[in-house]
Formats: sequence, C-alpha cells, structure tokens
Amino acid sequence: MPARRAPRVILVLSALLGLGLGSGTPEVRAQLIQPDAARLAELDRRIQAEMEELRIPGVLVGVASRGRLVHWKAYGLANVELAVPVTDSTVFEIGSISKEFVSAAVLLLMEEGRLGLDDGIHAYLPFLPSEWLGVTIRQLLTHTSGIPDYEEIQTYEAYRFRFTPEEIIRVAHSRPMDFLPGTGYYYSNTGYFLLSLLVEHLEGRPLGQVLGDRIFHPLGMTQTRMADPERIIPHRAAGYYVDGTMGLVNRDPTQTSSTLGAGGIVSSVHDLVKWDEALYGTGLLSAESKEAMWTPVVLPSGQNTNYGFGWRVGEYRGRWTVGHTGMVAGFVAAFLRIPEEEMAVIVFANRYRANSGRLRDAVLETFLPGG
Repeated sequence: MPARRAPRVILVLSALLGLGLGSGTPEVRAQLIQPDAARLAELDRRIQAEMEELRIPGVLVGVASRGRLVHWKAYGLANVELAVPVTDSTVFEIGSISKEFVSAAVLLLMEEGRLGLDDGIHAYLPFLPSEWLGVTIRQLLTHTSGIPDYEEIQTYEAYRFRFTPEEIIRVAHSRPMDFLPGTGYYYSNTGYFLLSLLVEHLEGRPLGQVLGDRIFHPLGMTQTRMADPERIIPHRAAGYYVDGTMGLVNRDPTQTSSTLGAGGIVSSVHDLVKWDEALYGTGLLSAESKEAMWTPVVLPSGQNTNYGFGWRVGEYRGRWTVGHTGMVAGFVAAFLRIPEEEMAVIVFANRYRANSGRLRDAVLETFLPGG
C-alpha cells in the first residue's frame, strides 16, 4: 500500500546519500548499458510512431550519466514554418519541471536562515486572502495547502496573456479551499506561483534574475531562463497544438507573468545534464535539503502522496526515482533521475498534450538493464 512505501523510500534515499550520491565522490557504479544498433533502431521506431500518431513536430531525447550526455537523438522540426530541425542545441519550454528550480531556491533561502519551511506564508505575503491563513511554505511545496489551482480554473489558454500577481491570486481565490491545509493533496500551480512571489520578495528582484544568479549561471546552464516571449532566445523551439481535425496550430510562447516558476522556464538537454550532475553533490544544496526535497509527504490519513518539494518520488522496476513531467500549451517534457544507476532521462516535445511519459519509458526500456 502507498502508506507503507514511504519509509522504504526514505531509507533508500538515506542509503544513496550515504554511499556518496550526496557528495562529489560517488562509489556506486553506473549500470547503464550501451544498446546495440537493433535496440536503438527499435527506440527510433517507437518515437517516430508516437510522433506520427499525435502529429508531434519535434522531439529530443537524452540520457545522462554523471555530467555526460551519453546518448541524444533529435527527431523532426523545432519550427515547422521555417523548416528548422531539432538539434541538441534546441531550447524547449519545460513546463512544471520548472518547479524543481523554485523548490531549490526556497531551500537555499532556508539554508541561509531567511525562512522556515513551516512558516506561514502570510508572514511574507501579507496581502494574500485571509481564507489562506495557516498555509505554510512546506504545504505550498508539497501541494498540501488546499489552495485551488488557478491553472485548472482558467486553463492553459491563459498562459499566452500577461497577468499581475493580484489577478492570479483573484482567480485562485474565486474558489473555496479544496481542503484544510495539511489534510489533503491536490496538485496546485498556485502554490508554486506563490512560492515564486515569496522568493522575489525575499531577494528583492524578479524570479528569473534570482534563479539565474543562484542556480543557472553557477552551474553553467547558459540556455535556461524564463520563457518570456519578448526576449530573443537563440535556438528556441516553436510550440504547437492540434485542432479538432488534427490540424497543426501555432501556439504563443508562455508569458512569464502568467506562470512564473510554476511552469515558465525554458531549457536544453545539455543544461538539464548539468542540473542532474549538480544534484549528486553538495555544492548547490546540502544533503539534508535534498533528503527533505525528495521525501514524499504522507498525509494524516496515511496516504503517501509520492510528492516531495517540486519532485515526484517513486520507483521504476524496483529502483528509486525522482523526477517531474511538464506541460504548457505548446510543449511537453519529462526529466527522470535514477540515482542508483547514475542515470537521468530527458525528453522534450513541441506539441501540447503529447504523452512525454510514453517517450520517456521508451528510452528507459532501451537503456536500463533488464529493459
């Protein structure tokens, strides 16, 4: 049962940190295999079949191991109208994978003593509705706050428009609380929008600058930033969706103000390889912060949410995993880490509602022993 799995996950995480995956000198040998030509051809067939069935213009997949991109393959077009192919330099919107970076920023502030995870959010954002009193930073991180999801209310379509924070808060406040804080779990982008505001408040500058100075630039993630339609972003892919007749339709890039860190970041395969490698060491986050980040919340009812701080926590064929998928109106993405195998899988596609999980699993089954 889910409630019984939480202690096992915590023990596995603690063991992996103890084996060196929380330091700069890992002792666990990577178990990745190098697939033969037949297996790689089968992977190509599966991905191309998915692209054809769902009219996905472009896909990029990558497999990382300890800072190295051990495999990548590009398929199709980053921009259909200009006939620009996908390459390993193509920049995609990553949707909710953005939440990983917001949670890291919050934990950095916690390590500096500038906030406590169990602090009430009104201590930092006193203008929030009184109905949300008692909600803590931890509950925002884990989707256990009960604050309604503004994205669910106004749909992905709203991401093409600019909004003020007051307007986003008003949308979320238009519905009553989903449950009392801490008593339930419901995925809510509002929580990560509010965490973005909290980071901006404590740092006194926009979220993109904070993440750039504190995470992206130090890690050499030169292609990762806020999506921002007005900015020139080299190698940016165009996003698409399909209409009722399966016709391909252009999609505007996501407006920064409509999502902030809930889903407003673009990145590349090479940058996510750097992010993956940084999470093995303690140069960015302490081992204690990472253990907290990757420990799934168990509700008072005993239900295991399988969600930590901006990360889904689970298993794949008996191996402990942490990761996230992402979707915005023109893109889907997946990022899954298997520390025991020193492996990460990265998937990007520029078509709304494509199934990034199926693409990710095709890569996993090709490269993971026993797959």
